[in-house]
Amino acid sequence: MENLTKQELTLSRIQLIADISQTAQCNPQEFLVVMSLISELASQALTEEHHDALYYNGSTDDAH
Repeated sequence: MENLTKQELTLSRIQLIADISQTAQCNPQEFLVVMSLISELASQALTEEHHDALYYNGSTDDAH
């Protein structure tokens, strides 16, 4: 339960950073800082198991 709460908190922070950066219409340098913050927060939230699953168990119905 505690792990889920930490993930929810991290996702909320990521969403807040992304929302603020979109609203602020930041310049390219600020955008790079924002993306770096989002990446760092996301990597802290993902366990090694989740990280591996992202690359090895990806959905086959993804259109990308």
